[in-house]
Amino acid sequence: MKKLLIGTNNPNKFKVFTSYLQGLDVEFVSPSDLGLSDIPAENARNAIGNALEKARAWHRASGLPVITEDSGLVFFDLPPDHPDQPGVMVRRASGHVMDDEEMLAWYSAIIRRHGGQLRSAWEDAWCVLKDETTYALHADTPETLEHHMRLMVADPCAARIPGWPLDSLTYSPIINKYVAEMTPEEKRAAANANQTAAQADQLQLIEWLRSEVRKL
Repeated sequence: MKKLLIGTNNPNKFKVFTSYLQGLDVEFVSPSDLGLSDIPAENARNAIGNALEKARAWHRASGLPVITEDSGLVFFDLPPDHPDQPGVMVRRASGHVMDDEEMLAWYSAIIRRHGGQLRSAWEDAWCVLKDETTYALHADTPETLEHHMRLMVADPCAARIPGWPLDSLTYSPIINKYVAEMTPEEKRAAANANQTAAQADQLQLIEWLRSEVRKL
């Protein structure tokens, strides 16, 4: 059975990513399983560049094929060049690496400055890397971003999901709950209500990931 390094130190992301690949003849390992704790530098200007940069760094450290993901946060209600657009600097927008509670305070303040709510989406990019020169990339497009639009509000709920602090600011008017408060069934209900296109995008992503991992 081949080993695949899931290039993230976020335990919740590890669970999600491996769920996409269940049933394949692969042994999933995390950086901590290998005694790797350093977070690779993320110096690229966009999510797809960071995904590749991280994959190469984890591969150099482990010698294993790697799957990585990087995200940038987009606020639809602000101009693309607005200084409050976080882009790929989501945890570093304040000038240093923020912990979960610092992120909540930072983005709550931004949203409050702009009227108390902002429409947002996560711009995701993925890399499946066999070695330094053999890899595949997948990223959201401006069109698919529209399918993933969510509402973020200034006042967070009390619930917290470690590693995903902004779920405590993301609110669904359909379910009348914050994402951090939702059960898996409620999350599916919110998606089924008005995000058919987003579900299709996710299925396409999962099939792409599974296809690329089979090639390793």
